[in-house]
Amino acid sequence: MTTFDRIMTGVGAHIAPIYADAVSVPAGGRTVFVSGTPGLRENGTVPEDFIEEARQCWANVEAALEKAGAKLTDIVYMRQWLTRRDDLSAYMTVNRELIQHDPAAMLCIIEGLVWPEIHLEVEAIAVIPE
Repeated sequence: MTTFDRIMTGVGAHIAPIYADAVSVPAGGRTVFVSGTPGLRENGTVPEDFIEEARQCWANVEAALEKAGAKLTDIVYMRQWLTRRDDLSAYMTVNRELIQHDPAAMLCIIEGLVWPEIHLEVEAIAVIPE
């Protein structure tokens, strides 16, 4: 697990207590940037159930991190894109199950993603400790 200092200004706590306003990562280590990753299955299809799509999305992020030698606990920043406000509660339930270490984060609700049937993408930055 990457060790970082959480910087709390109090602003983010008004929105959601699950992320830091900023983080400070000590020098050293290797940085991994995970591209915007949807919840596509291995066969390229999108699950019809949003919770399954969210779990698949995070499984795909985790697989990319693992190939680079990192884990979900090494994430220091994540950017999350949802296309439907009604999915926010379900998404946050899945997010809280998997991400428990308060990285810096951004969550946006946008009009759409590259495929209309995709309702979620996650980008992440992880630091692998030396």
